Amino acid sequence: MEKRFLPLEPEEVISANHKHNIAVRHNTCTVSEFILGLSRYLKAYSDSSRDVPFYWDDNRQQWFTDEGVEGHALRYGEKGWQSGRLRLSIEFYPDEPEPEPEAAELPLLEASIEPADSPLDEIRRLAEES
Repeated sequence: MEKRFLPLEPEEVISANHKHNIAVRHNTCTVSEFILGLSRYLKAYSDSSRDVPFYWDDNRQQWFTDEGVEGHALRYGEKGWQSGRLRLSIEFYPDEPEPEPEAAELPLLEASIEPADSPLDEIRRLAEES
């Protein structure tokens, strides 16, 4: 069975074991806090004027694999924490969005078509007969 990862919203909350932490000092944070922490960590590491230790191991590398890391998510519309797997991915938004599918043209109704009988027509007919 293929794993189906779902995108998370920026303010949804994730939690992973401390051994998988990347640039976030606590196990639980919003998705946007995680991304911000990761980008700050990478920027600090790439800045040659700062001495930032860069520690990387197989546990952290798992964020970038097909399997991801064990974790939990607190998602909109769900009741409580869901256990599952977390992973990082890249998204793509094309400069030119895909064209909207053309609506199939429906044949116009003929003006000569009579409207359907109303359920009240039988009651009206009976009232006229009496």
